[in-house]
Amino acid sequence: MNYVLYGEERALLQKTLSLLIKENSGNDMMNTATYDLMNQSLGMVLDDAQTIPFFGERKVVIAAHADFLSGGGELPDGIEALEQYLKSPMESTVLIFTGEFPKLDSRKKIVKLVQKTCKVLTFSKLDDLGKANYIKEQLAKRNIHMDKAAFQELLKRLPADVGEIMQAMDKLELLSKDIQKADVAALVTRPLDDNVFDLVNAVVKKDIRQSFHLWQDLSALNKDAIYLIAMLASQFRFLYQVKSLQMQGCSEREITQQLGAHPFRVKKSLESVQNLRAEEIMATLASLADLDQQIKGGRIDKDMGFELFLLRTQGD
Repeated sequence: MNYVLYGEERALLQKTLSLLIKENSGNDMMNTATYDLMNQSLGMVLDDAQTIPFFGERKVVIAAHADFLSGGGELPDGIEALEQYLKSPMESTVLIFTGEFPKLDSRKKIVKLVQKTCKVLTFSKLDDLGKANYIKEQLAKRNIHMDKAAFQELLKRLPADVGEIMQAMDKLELLSKDIQKADVAALVTRPLDDNVFDLVNAVVKKDIRQSFHLWQDLSALNKDAIYLIAMLASQFRFLYQVKSLQMQGCSEREITQQLGAHPFRVKKSLESVQNLRAEEIMATLASLADLDQQIKGGRIDKDMGFELFLLRTQGD
């Protein structure tokens, strides 16, 4: 059996790959080979796949970064040879293609053949419901108890990433089997994007106290003013796009589709621009661009400049 493992949930993909290697070659390094298709040829993969294993029944050949199976990847040299191999594979070889792309391009001839001849496993990013359910499963598996407030805090702080969820669970499990909200706040760092989004909201609401509080939090995470200027500019550009589409009469769903953004981000952005004019957003973007130029030109200290920006936006 040959496999295709693809998707953006890297931790689960790698875990499954490890299980397949162990199951088919017993982790025998002599019978496990990995090729990176970003800098190694498909021909090398196929040459190895067609050789018999060393002192074993089966061997595993892994072809990483098989992006040619996605919409954005170009077909490599030797694709015809791969087609022939998949139609008549070596019974002693388990060939595994992996890629961290969101979907296969089913229009491609090779993808249609892969879907017929290989076991295809998808590892999609968790959505909000999937994240909550996965966290609940991990808590139950580890026999960790927490009340609703602690769980909601954990849900708020953790991204939809299996690897980071597992790391947080390891920390909590070492602390106690009975976790309180304060424990979550102490051990699990909020996602950086959340802090930046909160800073945007504080600027929009002209909440100077919250703006400076978040600026201090982000500084403690070693995020300097230049980084935050770029992040704020990105967020305000997104707000401008949302506001423009809203003014054109687009619904929340239509805005989400047109921008290709996460529904939650669009929802929160619509709340942010509710009492904000497009001209105000553009003025903030202009201020950020001017500050960036002043810092790069050595005309102002980056931290002082950023703090002055926060003060001025509250007074506009």
